[in-house]
Amino acid sequence: MLSIENLELRSARGPVLRGVSLAAGAGEALAVVGASGSGKTTLALSVLGHLRPGITLGGGRVRVDGHDTLPVPHSGLRGRTVAHLGQDAGTTLNPYRRLSVTLRTALGSRDDREIEALLHRVGLPASLAGRRPAELSGGQQQRAALAAALARGPRLLVLDEPTSALDPVAKEEVRAELDRVRASGVGLLWITHDLSSVEGLVDRVVVLDDGRIVEDAAADRVLTAPVSRAATALVDAAAPATSGRPAPEPGGTPPVLRVEGLTADRGTRRVLEDVGLAVRPGQCLAVTGASGSGKTTLARCLAGLHPPAGGAVLLDGRPLPGQAHKRQVADRAAIQLVPQSPAETLHPLQTVHAALARPLRVLRGLRDPHEIDEEVERLLSLVRLPAEHARRLPGGLSGGQRQRVALARALAAGPRVLLCDEMTSALDSVTQAAVLDLVRDLCEKQSLGLLVITHDPRVVRQVADDVTVLADGALRPVGALSLPSGGPGGRGR
Repeated sequence: MLSIENLELRSARGPVLRGVSLAAGAGEALAVVGASGSGKTTLALSVLGHLRPGITLGGGRVRVDGHDTLPVPHSGLRGRTVAHLGQDAGTTLNPYRRLSVTLRTALGSRDDREIEALLHRVGLPASLAGRRPAELSGGQQQRAALAAALARGPRLLVLDEPTSALDPVAKEEVRAELDRVRASGVGLLWITHDLSSVEGLVDRVVVLDDGRIVEDAAADRVLTAPVSRAATALVDAAAPATSGRPAPEPGGTPPVLRVEGLTADRGTRRVLEDVGLAVRPGQCLAVTGASGSGKTTLARCLAGLHPPAGGAVLLDGRPLPGQAHKRQVADRAAIQLVPQSPAETLHPLQTVHAALARPLRVLRGLRDPHEIDEEVERLLSLVRLPAEHARRLPGGLSGGQRQRVALARALAAGPRVLLCDEMTSALDSVTQAAVLDLVRDLCEKQSLGLLVITHDPRVVRQVADDVTVLADGALRPVGALSLPSGGPGGRGR
């Protein structure tokens, strides 16, 4: 079904894929794993006959169902033969279209029963059909995009991080659906950094490192006894994390950020109800809960991007206006959001340098170009990106690299509170551990207040001093949260 022979892809900066060869039969499930920037997404797009701007074919071939996809795919390839679910589901859904219109277009049918059945396949209620993407949570957006990809019954499904934005329950629902898709004879090419997401679902695992295949073996063998250094690092980093930090003492330092009786609506629907919490300097509060529980709306209310219907957000005991543009410059700088989907918030025609320089000028008041250049380089170093990435556009970065740029942009403002909304969902396990260590280190050394919104129990364990659960827009006791400790090969289960 899929044959890649000695594929060479290049950019102006050098090789991106180096002599990659692999094959998959009809109905076979194959995972391609590797660290952020290893070439996974570029490989996935080549199967669809697409090369990102600046990428050129240096040699080799890609064939799907007997047809070459490069340099130009044949007209019937996409949709019926091969379908694609991208890493940033929110960017694949038309923001102006209701979900029902998107699915009608994908199905080529106006039958509402088919739309309901398609939504049911991916665990979404039919009531969501009338909503636009902005009215869906990140996890709901991702399942909606999966529904559109499945609409025409493709024979090969290319999945680029399909479960990265899902809470554990939704993740298992989508995994179960993909298992049924695979059992029906559809081949899966699964691009991921999350080894636990493919455990039990794929036949083989191919490990990419710096554009080369360094391991290609049965899934069980790679997940339990990796041979290559790259695979070993991914498996080790995916093991359950424990912080080893003592629990914070009651009382102590006054909170830098306090929320009292916060309520928020989306249209006629209430999504937050009487929420109260406190974030203290040098400490991390994790807010967890299922997809659609109101976590992202909470973060946007705190950042002033979603006007609350009631309650108060207080910085150092002072109530803040509900909208960011009504806040003082220092207050806007003090509370910074690292969003769930950087691809939606980084301007596609703005370089990384420009993205980081803007908060330095607007919120920090820097004017000297040399000083700005030095600070941009320092910020990139903080998030472990080379200085030359400052010249790149977001389209020239991997998903994980974009997420680190979004973190650097938030740090550029010199914040006192960092709101991290699923900020590591697109990162491989090695980079995720490094970024979480970095954020935790910044939190302690710079006395940053840290509010981490996540559905990933490993993130909670690694960074949180305290945890609260959001369910149906209201806070619940911590005991309502189940924190499974699974990982590749069943570690810690």
